[in-house]
Amino acid sequence: MTTGADVTQTQPLQTADDPEADMLAQIFRALGHPVRLKILETLAKDNGACCGQIVNCLPLAQSTVSQHLQVLKDAGLLTCEVKGRSCHYALNTEALARAAGFSAEFFDRLTGMGCTPFGGSQTACAIDPA
Repeated sequence: MTTGADVTQTQPLQTADDPEADMLAQIFRALGHPVRLKILETLAKDNGACCGQIVNCLPLAQSTVSQHLQVLKDAGLLTCEVKGRSCHYALNTEALARAAGFSAEFFDRLTGMGCTPFGGSQTACAIDPA
């Protein structure tokens, strides 16, 4: 079993004028680690699980898995219900649906601006600092 690298994240930079962008950035940060993606897949497949069950699916220490779960929970992607001495984690399907919608809108805006982020003919996109 490995302990893995420190998985804590820094506080997100807030752009008070665009709360949707702030939320989307926090979600992308939470999804930016392959272990967290595996955790989400495991919870989707098993319709939720306790931390110990998730640990059994991964070659990581319990403390490392707990840190990853906390990042996903802080991003609103998971719910946590305390059952006795353990926590039962499940996907927050409403938050995931909202994140999917915001992501689709974001990428639609990019493509509407002439950017082709996924291998199209455009080679660079202009960034509007405003």
